[in-house]
Amino acid sequence: MTVIKNYLPLVCLSLSFVFASCSSSEIGESKDVNQETIYQDYRIDYTEGENDDKVEVWAQFRFAGDKGTTLVLTKPSGISFDGTAIKVDSNDYSGAFYRINLPAKNFFTKHRFAFTDISNKKMENDFSFDSFRLVNAPATAAATQPLNISFETTALQKDDYIELKAINTDSSFIVKHLAADSGNSITIPVNELKRQKGKDLSLSASVYRKVSLQQQTKEGGKIIMIHSLKPVKIALSSNTP
Repeated sequence: MTVIKNYLPLVCLSLSFVFASCSSSEIGESKDVNQETIYQDYRIDYTEGENDDKVEVWAQFRFAGDKGTTLVLTKPSGISFDGTAIKVDSNDYSGAFYRINLPAKNFFTKHRFAFTDISNKKMENDFSFDSFRLVNAPATAAATQPLNISFETTALQKDDYIELKAINTDSSFIVKHLAADSGNSITIPVNELKRQKGKDLSLSASVYRKVSLQQQTKEGGKIIMIHSLKPVKIALSSNTP
């Protein structure tokens, strides 16, 4: 278990799980590069109750690694998700990318990205988007003893972790549960509870997963999944040392 008291710097750390630092936002065309130099970057991002309770499915292709020029896939090259073709989009910050939003209701199952290069070579990558929830989070807790928050999800793999973050407070902290940590609960240390100045503690929980590609170019790639729960509010019976 790792505890970080000021979560603002960790925003960059969490985002680095998804976006490589200093990545290019330049845009090129896939027909102009060796197809084996195309890096596949996929992301699944779901926050309960936001974006009309939809899951964002994101795909991006870069030349020569995760920081390279973003690529528009030149026909007949393309990308599909569960058999549905995704159209290209772009902005000044991210360059070229492919994105769709899908209802969360039926999303907790197996899925497939299928990338076809300009030579009609198809690379299919499957993954499972599994459920994640907190279990019996208490309505009240004493600020004079450690607080255990239990969770349920499938087993974490090597690079996966769960993050429990205090929000809407000037006494912020983050507790992280890594794949190597035992048990299915996260413990908030008593000293963090005592630091809270308000009567309520709001907690945001997220699970971060990184999946290796089954089919890829020589350049490689990854699938990143982020599932964030609605914040829970716990009343603290005492907030003094």
